[in-house]
Amino acid sequence: MSAIHDLIAQVSDQRLRERLASEWAAASRNKKFGLVFEDHLPELLPLYGTSAQVGDLVCRKFGPLKDIWTVLEIDKDVAVCTKRLDETRPGTQTALDTKPLEIPLNDLIVVRQFGDPIFPSLIPVDAVANGSPDSPWHTLIEADNYHALQLLDYLYAGQADCIYIDPPYNTGARDWKYNNDYVDGVDAWRHSKWLAFMEKRLRLAKRLLNPQTGVLVVTIDEHEVHHLGMLLEQEFPEAYRQLVTIVITSRGVAKQGLARVEEYALFTYLGAASACSTSDDYLTNDTKARTKSPWASLLRRGTNAAPFDRPGLVYPIFVNPETHEILGVGETLDAKVKRGELKKSELNALNPVRTSAEAWPIRSDGSLGSWQVGPTRFSQLKEKGFVKLGRYDGTKNSWSVNYLKKGPISEIASGDLVLSGYEWDGGPAIVEYPDQAGNSRRAKTVWHRTSHDAGTYGSGMIRSILGSRAFEFPKSIYAVRDTLATIVGNKPDALVIDFFAGSGTTLNALNLLNSTDGGSRRCILITNNEVSAEEAQDLKAAGAKPGDDEWESQGICRSVTWPRSKFTICGKRDDGTPLQGDYLSGRMKEIEKERDFKHISFVDQSSLSNTTKKKQIVASLTNLPQSLVKAETNFIVSPKHSTSILFNSSFVEDWIAELDENDHLSELLIIAESKKLFDEIKKRVSAELGPIIVNQEEKRPMRQGFEANLAYFRLGFLDKNKIALKHAFREILPLLWLKAGAVGARPEFPPSPYAAPFFIPEASNFAVLLDETRINKFIKVVEGCNKLAFVYIVTDAEESFRAMSARLNTTLVENNPRLEIVQLYRDYLENFMINKRHADSATTSWTEEAR
Repeated sequence: MSAIHDLIAQVSDQRLRERLASEWAAASRNKKFGLVFEDHLPELLPLYGTSAQVGDLVCRKFGPLKDIWTVLEIDKDVAVCTKRLDETRPGTQTALDTKPLEIPLNDLIVVRQFGDPIFPSLIPVDAVANGSPDSPWHTLIEADNYHALQLLDYLYAGQADCIYIDPPYNTGARDWKYNNDYVDGVDAWRHSKWLAFMEKRLRLAKRLLNPQTGVLVVTIDEHEVHHLGMLLEQEFPEAYRQLVTIVITSRGVAKQGLARVEEYALFTYLGAASACSTSDDYLTNDTKARTKSPWASLLRRGTNAAPFDRPGLVYPIFVNPETHEILGVGETLDAKVKRGELKKSELNALNPVRTSAEAWPIRSDGSLGSWQVGPTRFSQLKEKGFVKLGRYDGTKNSWSVNYLKKGPISEIASGDLVLSGYEWDGGPAIVEYPDQAGNSRRAKTVWHRTSHDAGTYGSGMIRSILGSRAFEFPKSIYAVRDTLATIVGNKPDALVIDFFAGSGTTLNALNLLNSTDGGSRRCILITNNEVSAEEAQDLKAAGAKPGDDEWESQGICRSVTWPRSKFTICGKRDDGTPLQGDYLSGRMKEIEKERDFKHISFVDQSSLSNTTKKKQIVASLTNLPQSLVKAETNFIVSPKHSTSILFNSSFVEDWIAELDENDHLSELLIIAESKKLFDEIKKRVSAELGPIIVNQEEKRPMRQGFEANLAYFRLGFLDKNKIALKHAFREILPLLWLKAGAVGARPEFPPSPYAAPFFIPEASNFAVLLDETRINKFIKVVEGCNKLAFVYIVTDAEESFRAMSARLNTTLVENNPRLEIVQLYRDYLENFMINKRHADSATTSWTEEAR
């Protein structure tokens, strides 16, 4: 209900009330709608489980949330309350009902009005630690996101590198609430309510972003995309904005008209922020380009590759098994034959003593083979970085070795192959084709990747992790990972916030990104613990109500966000069963893969004298350009394509000779009259060429989990007087830990009584002076610390705080150059009193102060 509807409802004259309602309805139908949206009644938050105190705002447990009372006094189990005055329009305040009313305490729910001063705390609920002491501590906060954002403003104002949110799409499907009422498709004010709802949160979110490099991403569908774009333009007028279209299903959703396959992500770049380069642009159909590798196996294959045939190409390559460094080469067998140490007849039976410090040319059957080049040529290639060590095979007790043939080397000279550096000084070259070179590409504004399918990699992944527990419309983990990679891919210590956390995909995706590139990015998730409309109906029918354990256990945070986050970090569920399946890591690795042979038997050999016929075959069966076909063409081998075709089997020897210098070919088409002839040619080519080396995306078993930690909190509210009396240290200790960067495990305050003058958690990076009279001893204790980021001093005296700060700076800053000194509890209280003004500026104009 808008404020105007509320005022009309207060008119006692029925005829006048009806006439006003009619006139307003007519005016509403004709008004222009853009960013001109109604100022709705302030949002309200019910605090289930909080005991009412004198002065609190309350509502009845079984009444409407907007029916607010003020507690005047409490007598045992009864509260004396009076109706709250109408403050939605200052200057027109009227007492709705000034007569006090006695209401049983267990019939009341404490209510917070958005914009009221709050004094938040974080109540520890649970934690999971699966990482090393240096692994990041992520945070999950169960709370209404508006008040949680106010808390984060105290902790991390101006520090967030990225805020990624997936807010309610406002489809009319009762998927979100305004003032505890579901907003559905018949609500004439649902667009207006949604904009008011988002405006408050975006203004607070802006305060969290780094003003120079922060990026906000909001995903949305067609229902609100245009309204959201205008709202972002209003709230971030100085920022650069882009709209990205992401294909999330190939099946499409059709209601009336075309089948929708996409949703949108609105990127807002603050200051000098820009998109990171990535290894994929998420649109170009470059699967084959990303998989080809210029490296070939150094192992010679074929019938003429035995040691007896090529003893000069049989020698050990010395390696460092720890560093994978190639150290040099040993003598060839040919040299031993010339010295009379071996007979040629003994070569094929030779089985050298092998260790992990040597690489020999060992075939797949374990027999000794030969290398492609001799030791002199090998050493020349090594000097240029054109050889590298592959994988160690324990079954053969030897290493694979790869090298660059003449073709790729000539491509480096021509610029068709990019040499971007070396793996280490004097080590193998880093070479890639320009269309797949490193992180040298920019994502486009239309994304179309199979991995972004929300059904397979969103809903399907949730089911595989949580079983039958449903969550509607989760994002694909890879769509979120790729979005984050474009923003924080070059920031390994980034802070990412998601205050519409839903099923927890953002944390899952960020952990996956960290595992791929070794980053230690930190994620803060915020979500309420709402149940769905259907679940609420069932729970009410069973006699449960909000606040009951039965009800709260079904909420999204406790039944989806937390278990998913915990299970994916640990790699297993609470009952010990490991998670099944694999993640696509996003990291490419080189593997050996068999080449794909295809037999073309339906072509008459006599017809291949016709150039047009050859072109027809090329056009219908390959991706090769027809311009490669000439009248005299017996086969096609192109250094720029992965497919080759043999037209005339009589030229198989010439074809193999060409193939030998084009090791990148993965698809080989053979026109042969019989299956027998095809098999003979295939066997011959396979023996000569062997498998192809390709880049393939590495998979990460889900059961492996992640080296990460997660602390789970529920947002609570403190009494201002308790804080002022310095009796709330235990309650705000989690805030101090988070403000200092959540380093090490969350510290626990010792049980009462605790008489020590200071608190210095062993594994954390902050210290607290609780008794200012013990400053000298405190300085001696912390003097040798070189990891302090924050020092908190409990004192009310501003002059004393400045003096102690000066002494601490003199003593500590040299070893702790980024040290920040904070005055408790004054800093906390002033922040959240000031936050009153911040909150008001983040709401629509509904109080005099906000005006």
